[in-house]
Amino acid sequence: MESARQLLLSLEKLARKGGTFSTNPDVKPYAFYGGQHLSVSQVIRANLWKFHLSATSRNVLDHMTVHHDDQALVQMTQASLAVKFGCSQSKVSRAVGELTRHNFAWKERRGQYRLHPLYAYRWGSRKQRTLLAKLGKDTLTNKEIVIPSVRKETSR
Repeated sequence: MESARQLLLSLEKLARKGGTFSTNPDVKPYAFYGGQHLSVSQVIRANLWKFHLSATSRNVLDHMTVHHDDQALVQMTQASLAVKFGCSQSKVSRAVGELTRHNFAWKERRGQYRLHPLYAYRWGSRKQRTLLAKLGKDTLTNKEIVIPSVRKETSR
């Protein structure tokens, strides 16, 4: 009863003075370690060229990035993507296999794929933290995205 009264008083104050109202919890301040102020998702995206993904793989990855839900799940079939991209289903199958080998995405069940949360969401976002906690360390350890090195980088 007291909390309802307090809520009404807060809303009246908000109506009089203006401002914003949110049901989301306060966000913890952003903390980073190391010399660069980069997130994991930014590093992966900046080095995406090193994976030498095929054009179809990039198309599938872009499709998954746009069409995933808050659990990073994408409802899609290889046949529907083949129609969308104007290519054969076997080409889409190879593209999905390539993304799976690099751990960008993996098949959950028929017609459902999960996009890697470190690629799907900005680092430290509420959605990413929630999904990472749900999936657990074992999933992330087994599905680690390893950025390939380039010959000139390894000789430095």
